[in-house]
Amino acid sequence: MKFKKKGKNISISKNVKIIGAKNISIGNNVRIDDFTIISCQNGKLSIGSNVHVAGLCYLGCTGNIFIGNNVNIAQGVKIYSKSDNYLEKTTKRNFAIKKIKIGNNVIIGSNTVIIPGANIENNCRVGALSLVKKKLKKNSLYSGIPAVFQKKLKWKKIL
Repeated sequence: MKFKKKGKNISISKNVKIIGAKNISIGNNVRIDDFTIISCQNGKLSIGSNVHVAGLCYLGCTGNIFIGNNVNIAQGVKIYSKSDNYLEKTTKRNFAIKKIKIGNNVIIGSNTVIIPGANIENNCRVGALSLVKKKLKKNSLYSGIPAVFQKKLKWKKIL
């Protein structure tokens, strides 16, 4: 597969479906598990280093998706940078297309859904079965539908 940029030590299951590899940049030490679908025919996907995308995930990249370093995306997570825009009063089909940014040191719990315009800052944790639709502030835990702030996280330096 011809990616835009490809780092070292990349493991992509043979059961992963990738559309638009030429629009995808992948860092080092990345693992993408079975039955994940990456649709990047339109838009761009940038995956940092030390990233794990578990099985059964979906990444729809029409509005661009940026994933930082040291990110764990658990099983069944769906990331949509394009979605129907239900807020517009019109008879024509209308789409919301916005970029999604996931910072460094982020964990996203199983079956979470991330919709256009979401921005998950560094050191965030998102609980399973959450709906992320806005900016999540750094060093925090969020969960729920929609994802709401639960608590500030304290980080210890490891020597």
